[in-house]
Amino acid sequence: MTSLPDWLVERAALDEVPPASRERIERIERAEPGELARRVAALREDNAAELARYPAAPAVAQIEARVAQARQARRRRRRRSWLGLAMSAAAVVVVVGLAALRPAADVARGAQDAPEETRVKGSPRLLAFRQVGEQVERLAQDAVVHAGDVIQLRYKAGGQGYGVIASIDGAGGVTLHYPLHDDAPPQATVMPAETAALPHAWALDDAPRFERFFFVTANDPVDVQRTLAALHALARRGDSATGSLELPSGLQQWSLRLRKADRPSTHESP
Repeated sequence: MTSLPDWLVERAALDEVPPASRERIERIERAEPGELARRVAALREDNAAELARYPAAPAVAQIEARVAQARQARRRRRRRSWLGLAMSAAAVVVVVGLAALRPAADVARGAQDAPEETRVKGSPRLLAFRQVGEQVERLAQDAVVHAGDVIQLRYKAGGQGYGVIASIDGAGGVTLHYPLHDDAPPQATVMPAETAALPHAWALDDAPRFERFFFVTANDPVDVQRTLAALHALARRGDSATGSLELPSGLQQWSLRLRKADRPSTHESP
């Protein structure tokens, strides 16, 4: 049986093997020729099957509804007070209405009260979609994006019960996407077994070079503050576009990197 962990196979498929792990891969390849190639091929087949099960088209109504909600909310804020303008963040400007959200504590409490379920196995992953006019397109690894693009994320926990979703950008910024608050307790990181969409979309800011989304998962509740500290540490490093988070054992990580165009102009094909 191979000793290659899933996360290392994911890195190999993305050509992002950490320098410290290259010797390990070479050693296993000598002992089990072709093992890595088979694992990478199986992973890509799984990715294709995942996309077939969850195509981009059904995300159109969700994104359009959330964008409309955000526009209405901004109009209401402008009417109420000039302070509403100051509440608009540069990095995150699209927020769903409060009625569409459940507090993280309620989610955790509901999961504890629910009967035990069989979780779907597989590799945890994120699916990203962008609205372009009336169309929605799925964004692959290293797709080119622009400031102002509206991004919606779906996630699959892959059998893991808990997770944190966050992103770093080329300016060294860190944004938490799930749970909603950086002071959330570990129990708030509970995740559904099935593929789900985050309840809010984001308009990308003008940070340069890239936007990189991380999905950190575990079988046990995840320490949000410790995970954010690891993200901030990576965001300050010179290899933030390709490096891995330094996390405690028992945590898995998966990332999706989107490349920023030099200027927010006409959309390019990924």
